[in-house]
Amino acid sequence: MNFKDIGLLFSACLLAASSPSAQSAPPEAARFPQTAPASPASGFPSGDFLFQAYPRTAQDDAFAAFMAGRRTGTLAPEDKASYAAQLQNYPLSDYIVAWNFYDAVKADPADEITLEQALAFIQDHRGEYVAERLGTDLARIYAPKGRSEVFQKLYAPLQWNKEEPDLKVWNEVFRLKQGEGSAGEACGLLATAPSLRSDYSSALADAVLQRSPGQAWPVAFLLIQGRNLTKARQIASSYSQLNPGEVSSLFSNPSGFLEDTPAPDKDSFIAAILLEGLKDPDAAAESLAAMPSGAPLSAQDLDLLWNFLGYRQALNGDFGSARLSFSKAASMQPNGALYQPDAVAEWRVRSSLALKDWGGVERAVSLMSPSRKRDEGWQYWLGRARWETDRKADAADILTPLTKKHSYYGKLACDLLNQDYPGERLPKPGISEADVRQWMQNPSIIRAIMLRRLRLYSMASREWNWALRGANQRQLAAAAEYARRIGLADRMINTAGKLSDEVFLSQLSFPTPSLAMVSRIASEAQVPTAWVYGVIRQESRFMPAVSSGAGARGLMQLLTATAKWTAKQYGVSSDPANLDDPATNITLGSYYLKFLNDKFSGQKILATAGYNAGPGRSVAWRARLSAPMEGAVFAELIPFRETRDYVKKVLGNTAEYQRILEPSQSRGTLSGLLGTISPAGAEQP
Repeated sequence: MNFKDIGLLFSACLLAASSPSAQSAPPEAARFPQTAPASPASGFPSGDFLFQAYPRTAQDDAFAAFMAGRRTGTLAPEDKASYAAQLQNYPLSDYIVAWNFYDAVKADPADEITLEQALAFIQDHRGEYVAERLGTDLARIYAPKGRSEVFQKLYAPLQWNKEEPDLKVWNEVFRLKQGEGSAGEACGLLATAPSLRSDYSSALADAVLQRSPGQAWPVAFLLIQGRNLTKARQIASSYSQLNPGEVSSLFSNPSGFLEDTPAPDKDSFIAAILLEGLKDPDAAAESLAAMPSGAPLSAQDLDLLWNFLGYRQALNGDFGSARLSFSKAASMQPNGALYQPDAVAEWRVRSSLALKDWGGVERAVSLMSPSRKRDEGWQYWLGRARWETDRKADAADILTPLTKKHSYYGKLACDLLNQDYPGERLPKPGISEADVRQWMQNPSIIRAIMLRRLRLYSMASREWNWALRGANQRQLAAAAEYARRIGLADRMINTAGKLSDEVFLSQLSFPTPSLAMVSRIASEAQVPTAWVYGVIRQESRFMPAVSSGAGARGLMQLLTATAKWTAKQYGVSSDPANLDDPATNITLGSYYLKFLNDKFSGQKILATAGYNAGPGRSVAWRARLSAPMEGAVFAELIPFRETRDYVKKVLGNTAEYQRILEPSQSRGTLSGLLGTISPAGAEQP
């Protein structure tokens, strides 16, 4: 039986288990139903959340055993060979082969025979995710070893991972060493890298300086801002005119260096301000302001320093000082030495938001890079700035396109313009049954389903997403519908999220499985059902057995300690040890939401942020307030990117679920959820 035959047989079994609405769909141009099938009033069917319709086979067990043995390092070479034999003709068997190649290469990268065999495997499986994964993993082995010829053989065929930050940087390192590219372009890559505290960033810095030693200080400036002080210090020692004692003083005590060096050269002065700014941006701002008027700093140098200090002050919540520092910097991209200029530009906007300086908001958005300026969040705040400065027609021109979106900022735009949130939008033309059935034969989809059955969630997601490469809107909608039929809620939501604004079906993007039970639990816990669903959608995408690296488990991603405390606090009978059980998890998660909601007097931003980062963080962020602040602005000022994005997504989800569950009461929901955040002790009713 070939792979296609396996897929057809497997898909036939899946269809037999699909919902009645799926079975009765007309064969041609079938429209999706407007509502999901009704959930039972009692019980918690596993099919609502996770595809579990079929028992594991002996080959499934062998595959899982191989995975476990490999993870624990207990597999002997003969074990690997035995598993490979047991798993012949198994749709996931190529993973065994790929992992065996990876383990062998990692153990002995100099083994050219194994390398050639691995390269041949990649070539034979080109177009499959297993080859993409193996090529990526092997490239990460050979790049740090300087094997540029091997790296290029692995990097060139990649279809998906060429833009991975580390691989992109390594590729540039080898290009520079081969006389290609330019030092300026490489510095630009350093300036936008997600992290400079990495081996690959240090390697790129070395490659830049080998090509262009004159870039030593600009590179060091970037590394200082990115907190790779070890590499920055090494560069200062090797390329500057400073003696060892001066370098030591500069990096260990920058303020003391400035005091002890009456006339530092321009570059060491800039480095000292940056280093001092990492620890105490206010003190660094004083040092910069006290600079002698005749000092040889250019306008670009000053822009670099004031932008950096404003950014550091804004992260500390000192928005008044940040605005003052930003006001002294006219440009956002001073000589390429400003690290992550888009992030700095964002906090320039946020500082003006915090102070209700709408003119400053508009000016700050204008200084963003063109790509960042087009981001819907900054488009919203630009429109809002014009609205608040009585240019409502100009504001509407910016905001009206946003009202077509189902996103957080789309809803904020609807609220400001007093419009209803957009509802269902059917695909045109309608999706046929044949469109859905095509995905049943896709090898990557079949592998994704099998991996999900084994609870290998991340691998399953990658295989599924690999299958969607190049899919058009009609195909994406059909894939999302197929995921719905077989109970893969996370893939359904993810796939539906790739659709354009012209196609939206709430049953695919915002499912409400077991609505009766979830509503009952939420009611008992005295929290909104829409909020519970909003948290589940963000935390687990409705996967009941998923767990995080930190040990959070289940639909609402609860830590065992949090679950135990919640059960004791509220006298909940659900067993905290059984967090993979949907009813248990939702019960304890809902009561924990109640605790947070009560603690923060119903202020959903603080409660939601506390769910993600811990209630102590919400207390600390609210402590910065001296007066009530609009909730949408407060959310924008959360200093942790993860929590800031989490709050927007959960409350955006909640507003969408409110529209679905109570459409007559949905207008203005998001702004109502965001509300006004009051200082501690001054909560608003």
